[in-house]
Amino acid sequence: MRWLLRRRPAPAPPPAPAGPLAVLMGRDEVDVAGRRGRHLVRGRRVLVTGACGTIGSALSHRLERLEPAALCLADRDAVGLARLRHEMAAGAGGGPVVLAETDVRDRARVDEVFDDTRPELVFHAAGQYGLGPVEADPCRGVATNVLGARHVLDGAVRTGAHRLVLVSSDRAAEPTSVLGATMRLGELLLHAGTGGPTCFAAVRVGDVIASSGTLLSALGRSIAAGGAVTVAHPQAARHFMTAEEAAGLLLEAAVLAEEAETFALDTGRPVPVIELVHRYAEQLRLPEVTIRFSGLGPGEKLAEKAFADSERRVRTAHPKIWATRATPPPAGLPPLLDALAAAARAGDDARVRLLLRRLLPEYRPASPVRKP
Repeated sequence: MRWLLRRRPAPAPPPAPAGPLAVLMGRDEVDVAGRRGRHLVRGRRVLVTGACGTIGSALSHRLERLEPAALCLADRDAVGLARLRHEMAAGAGGGPVVLAETDVRDRARVDEVFDDTRPELVFHAAGQYGLGPVEADPCRGVATNVLGARHVLDGAVRTGAHRLVLVSSDRAAEPTSVLGATMRLGELLLHAGTGGPTCFAAVRVGDVIASSGTLLSALGRSIAAGGAVTVAHPQAARHFMTAEEAAGLLLEAAVLAEEAETFALDTGRPVPVIELVHRYAEQLRLPEVTIRFSGLGPGEKLAEKAFADSERRVRTAHPKIWATRATPPPAGLPPLLDALAAAARAGDDARVRLLLRRLLPEYRPASPVRKP
């Protein structure tokens, strides 16, 4: 990663006119598309897990335009995979698009996909990213976000993939939730896997919004129906980004990666959630919106940040992308992971939470905060 410190940042692209999503975020979208991504993807076999998700879908469409030799789309949602392939058939693409109905929690199925496709580039976007559901069911969260990542990582190494990029979350920085802890563990797994032919990277994303995304759809239904919009706290703020920004960031991370670094997009100051609600109501031309405060839920923070205070931020060749060097995984990681896997399979929530704290000293669960 020495060149990250040496190389001067490329000049920022000229700002584009602010669109509806840019207005919501309070900033212009960041252009992270580069020629290096095309050079990396073109003529290579590529695998995307979680291809039907918001980020996975945006990434899959972008990858197809970069003319890979073959593109394998893996997801649990068979109907979603068929729909995604139909969308791609309408556009110009490169090599064949292969569908693989896959649950990353199933090691045998993951191994089968890797043996069949032999991908050179892997983008692991399959996971549970909802804070509330993962906090309520930590066993399922661990099975998907930690053990699933382990299965994909092992498959990539075993079949000689050149690069693997993991979708993480800004909740992994100083985690206070089970979601954040599982994402942080996924990052540590990459560091533990270094030393072989596969190059790893993780990307921390914030809250992703899209014109058809769940956040805006839910807000739109509530606002249009004249109902109250529920926000956790008056001071709650989040780092919002578009699905296209997230997809571009994943591609750039694949290019920039050297030593299992973790990358994040500089999106400026977090946006107060109530401001986003009011901006969206204005776009819908509704003069008033009722906001109800529910209080912070278990593991929820007022605001997230891309990097922990203990992590050193490093500039990269892109002026809006920052990185941090990976930290060594805790001693005895493999046996502790085995114990975590056994606890998750047994449905032992209490032991899963205990092992997460043992694996991650920085994980400090946050208690619910009552509404103001």
